[in-house]
Amino acid sequence: MSGKIHVEETEVQGFRALHITNQVLSLTIIPNLGGKISSIRDLRNGREWLWTNTQIPYQRHNYGTSYQEADTGGWDECFPTVSACSYPLPPWKGRSIPDHGEIWPLQWSIRCDGDTEATLIIDMQAQSIGLPYVFQRIIRITVDSPSLRFDYRVVNQSDNDIAFIWSSHPLFAVEPGMRIQLPDNTRMNTWVSMPTQLDPQSGEQAWPIHARLGEHEWDLSYMPDEAAGIGIKLWSQPLAQGFAALIASDGEFRFTFDTAQLPQLGIWMNARGYSGTGSTPYYNLGLEPCIGAQDSLEDAIEKYQRYEILPANGMKEWWLETHLSTS
Repeated sequence: MSGKIHVEETEVQGFRALHITNQVLSLTIIPNLGGKISSIRDLRNGREWLWTNTQIPYQRHNYGTSYQEADTGGWDECFPTVSACSYPLPPWKGRSIPDHGEIWPLQWSIRCDGDTEATLIIDMQAQSIGLPYVFQRIIRITVDSPSLRFDYRVVNQSDNDIAFIWSSHPLFAVEPGMRIQLPDNTRMNTWVSMPTQLDPQSGEQAWPIHARLGEHEWDLSYMPDEAAGIGIKLWSQPLAQGFAALIASDGEFRFTFDTAQLPQLGIWMNARGYSGTGSTPYYNLGLEPCIGAQDSLEDAIEKYQRYEILPANGMKEWWLETHLSTS
């Protein structure tokens, strides 16, 4: 594979997929499952960074389905909300916005351009069903680079502004003790704690958060072990610097981004505290660059006043990069 990016059409659990490999990493994309990235693997040490749920098989879901039924892992996109809510502003006031947003169950178009001996451009788009917009994600992979560049563009197809929040939703395969590195002076808000007795239950606190349950206490800058039985969703105030990293014993997965465009970060830490389907609770981590207060667009507008506007007949753009390193 020396000196070239390889693109292979394949299948994952019966769904058409694109498997892309350079000299350092590979990624697998499933267009008909909301543009899901099912795998990001570092070829130097063999580490698969993304989690796959072995308890829920891949399947197509109708618009409006609860994401709990499709919590299969990998990397999805949440837009224009994360939790289900009613759109709070005219002219769509009262319209139901589904759990984890509108675009994750849709079939996305996909096109590859560029030079397989230099940089390959993977251009994906989804046409919304509910609100009138097109969501576009472009991934750039360079032949010898451990980095991926993600460029996002959302185009408003109406004469009215659209309010939104957005969250990347990569779920990571984790091990006890993996470390989460965030900028200094990061402050986090708690969205939900599981079980409900887990402290902190609400409010804004400095990172790293310390969670307590009975006689147990965890520093959440490190992944708890599977016996913890806890889950917690956090979202940040605007960050001082645009980075976040998950650090393992043999490598690191690092995000970088421009906080002027992409100011915040969400963390979903699940140490066997939640499954949503009555199955064995999961062990995974969401480390999620995001825009706006989590998880409800309705709350982001009415409670926190922290959201963005997609201008009438206009567009909004932002980017992030991922970088894999080994140790």
